[in-house]
Amino acid sequence: MKKPASYAPPSPLALAMEHHRAGRLEQAEALYRKLDGKAEALHLLALLYQQGARHADAIDALQRAIDKEPGRAPYYVALDASYRALGLLPALQASYARLLQGQPDNIDAHLLLGHALRDDGRLPDALSSYLAVLALQPEHAEAYSNLGDTLKLMGNLDEAQVCYVKALELQPGFAEVHNNLGSLYQQQEQWALSAGHFEAALALRPDLAAAHYNLGVTRQHQGLLDEAVACYRRALARDPRLPQPYNNMGIALKELGRLDEAVAAYQAALALAPDFAEALNNLGGALLDQQQVGQAIECFQHAVTVRPGYAEAYCNLGVAYKADYRLEEALVCFENAVHLKPEYADSYAMLALTNAELQRHVQALRWCEKTLAMWPDSAAAHFNLGVAFANMDRTVEAIASFEQAIVRKPEFADAWNNLGVAFKERGRFDEAVAAFEKAISLRDGFAEAYNNLGSALKDQGKPDASRQMYERAIAIAPNYAAAHNNLLLSMQYAAGITQQQLFELHLRFAAQFEPSLAAERFVHAPGRDPAKRLKIGYVSPDFRRHAVAFFIEPILARHDKAQVEVFCYYSHVINDEFTARIQADADHWIPCRNMSDQQLAERIHADGIDILVDLAGHTSGNRLLAFARKPAPVQLTYIGYPSTTGLTSMDYRLTDAWAEPPGQSEHVNVETLWRLPEVFCCYAAHVNSPAVIDHPPLEDNGFITFGCFNNYAKVSDPTIVLWAAILAQVPESRLMLEILGLDNPGMRDGVEQRFARLGIDPARLVLIANDRKNQFVLYNRIDIALDPFPCNGGTTSFDTLWMGVPFVTLAGSNFISRLGVTILHNGGLDELIGEDEAAYVAIAVDIARDPARLRRLRDGLRERTRASPLMDMARFTHHLEDAYRGMWAKWCNSGCDSSERVQP
Repeated sequence: MKKPASYAPPSPLALAMEHHRAGRLEQAEALYRKLDGKAEALHLLALLYQQGARHADAIDALQRAIDKEPGRAPYYVALDASYRALGLLPALQASYARLLQGQPDNIDAHLLLGHALRDDGRLPDALSSYLAVLALQPEHAEAYSNLGDTLKLMGNLDEAQVCYVKALELQPGFAEVHNNLGSLYQQQEQWALSAGHFEAALALRPDLAAAHYNLGVTRQHQGLLDEAVACYRRALARDPRLPQPYNNMGIALKELGRLDEAVAAYQAALALAPDFAEALNNLGGALLDQQQVGQAIECFQHAVTVRPGYAEAYCNLGVAYKADYRLEEALVCFENAVHLKPEYADSYAMLALTNAELQRHVQALRWCEKTLAMWPDSAAAHFNLGVAFANMDRTVEAIASFEQAIVRKPEFADAWNNLGVAFKERGRFDEAVAAFEKAISLRDGFAEAYNNLGSALKDQGKPDASRQMYERAIAIAPNYAAAHNNLLLSMQYAAGITQQQLFELHLRFAAQFEPSLAAERFVHAPGRDPAKRLKIGYVSPDFRRHAVAFFIEPILARHDKAQVEVFCYYSHVINDEFTARIQADADHWIPCRNMSDQQLAERIHADGIDILVDLAGHTSGNRLLAFARKPAPVQLTYIGYPSTTGLTSMDYRLTDAWAEPPGQSEHVNVETLWRLPEVFCCYAAHVNSPAVIDHPPLEDNGFITFGCFNNYAKVSDPTIVLWAAILAQVPESRLMLEILGLDNPGMRDGVEQRFARLGIDPARLVLIANDRKNQFVLYNRIDIALDPFPCNGGTTSFDTLWMGVPFVTLAGSNFISRLGVTILHNGGLDELIGEDEAAYVAIAVDIARDPARLRRLRDGLRERTRASPLMDMARFTHHLEDAYRGMWAKWCNSGCDSSERVQP
């Protein structure tokens, strides 16, 4: 009979270990603590403490275990995790040194001491530890690998390479060494070699996340962005806790134009590491590209908070402040960036540009010069100097600077674009066109260059070609307001577009911009006092030497300040003698160029403006998107633009019954037309304008000289057809044209060819380059002026009558083509209005053939003009104030808020 086995209960240590393995940590800890006289129990207790991140307790337990059994190496190794968790690398080093005192040939101890020394920055001491390993075991591949890592950190790349190669000789399948050698070749920018080693590492260990990531970095530097993104995704699939692949993937996606995906990648990096400064900076840049300025600012602010010495983030924060019109704060950021990183060129450039925007041109130039002194061969430095000169209207120097930038960087698309702008300002249109075309060839989708090319073609009298360029810019950047504005202005000059088509283009502008601003529209309580003193706000970029200023300045000077309080919101940088006079006439002067549209709207609303007057329409520098927010209860557009704005937020457009007879053009205006009693505007004589000669030039020359001094963009092909017919019927007559850019041979040839195609000998054209000093004197050299169409002259037509020269106009069907009608009618010269093309030609020809009639028309014309409604400024200003009062009364009586329209 078999004897039954006896039962032996488990030891307390074994029972504690069983609890530990089963996750019953409280029971395990209690048993380990009862056995703290045993070294192994203290070791296991320490491991339990490490599981709960109780590293101080773990260190205490392990030190007591070591005191009991100083020769047990695993106890020292266990200390590694807790000392590192608490950042106690010197204590860790001392621990391994203690082990080595008793076991000087312990290879693992030397190796781990090397790691602790290397991670503490004690690189030469780490080298000694790894060399000690090799002295004990010359074929130790891992020691060679770590020796290579340390030498690489010390910048000894050649020696590091030797170590890595030796490690691979000893252990060809050592994937980590392939990865490290690939990283070394990355530092040397030997991308093909680095890629080969990363691929070798992955062939050995497909799950090595670091190698996938590093291969992505190499592919990114090779310009293989899609492959780089795929590598980062593979790295994250193997280790989703890594923030760096998300960050680098965001950079690649942004370069690929996949901005939304880039933002998501940066956000994923920050979800893993909320204080990851580079990811914060990169996310800020992407948000800035998405026009999310406020969020971008928050990212950059966070980045410089977690890393106060991050110069690039300070510079980007400045860029974001600049985009938010917070220019003074931007300057502080750029100055911080320069202080933190004197060799960082971008911050110098931004200091120059921001000072220029603040009209601190001396400071802007100083920063540009400082940049050039530090980087004389920098294309960017020459470019920024060009921008500074351009902002100061020193276009000759700007051209030279942009050309210097291009010499240093021929593919510099922005420099080509700005060079084109400077050429255009100088009237060098052929060169401007060539520069814009070059910029476009260098950067696909360069919306600004397409827009500028459109403007240059417009100035060459090519409205159809210019429209194509503007439409291209809009297709690339649908929210590019300047391109929309330029298209609309250009189409005012085009002969081949109907009123309805032009109206639909204006509606397209409104549909693009107004819906997104609906939530920002101000709501206004109905007016209670129709007789109150009205706060009138005028918004314009043209309170300077400009046609608008010629008309508005005398009005401001004559306003009845008992009835109106005048606020002028000026959105340009130039301050000249006109600016000074207008500022003196205003009760309140508010420079607003550096305000965003939202900030301007908020300021207007805070000022309590009753009637807000737009003086720009769709011309350069307009603030229509501030009007779109409806900051005032009554808003109207006047004088700066000859058509509807398209905005539902604009209540009225001022006109008169001769420019727009009732019922003729209401259907192509969003605004209600408010007709002034006589003429829509009033002309003030220019100071120091020359005297009118007392006879027609015909009497000196023996032939008739026709003339037109309007913007050449208004000279349409149908206009030239009629002018050619007039010249054909008046033998020996001449046609004088003053044209910007005419000193450019290509421009002159183009003008002559347009007439030559119609049989007009170029010898009959008197072509004069536009020059401010000729503004009035040329009128004394022409007998009869010819008004262009469909876009008539405006200021030029008033100037013409003031200088004693009659002009002939063709009556059109909308405001822009009937300016001549209202000016001539109110000047008592209805006989010069042609109701059709045949009448236009006949009037000009009949006057040219009748010297007595020509003399009669010219005699006393200046005096008759001065006595007409065209120049009765006091009477006109009274009519304008009556219009304001009428608009306000209708508002007060309407009882509606800003979402409802008021009809007179």
